[in-house]
Amino acid sequence: MNKIKILVCVSAIIVLGICIYSFLGGNGVFNGEFKNEYIAWYFLAKGIFCSLALYLLVRILETFSHKSVEKKVSDIPSP
Repeated sequence: MNKIKILVCVSAIIVLGICIYSFLGGNGVFNGEFKNEYIAWYFLAKGIFCSLALYLLVRILETFSHKSVEKKVSDIPSP
């Protein structure tokens, strides 16, 4: 589970980075100006949502996996 958590966190950072780059490029920040383009704001919001959703998915799966392991251990009868 630890390897999946690292992989998903890295991919969430990459998704957020790509969407921030497209936001800055769409608004013309790299050209020294700022145009308020709606599609650029859409990509920024999508990047924030997707990266947060990926991170929360890992946290939820981690919580469920710990609960199932604890349940299996508690089901073992003691001598």
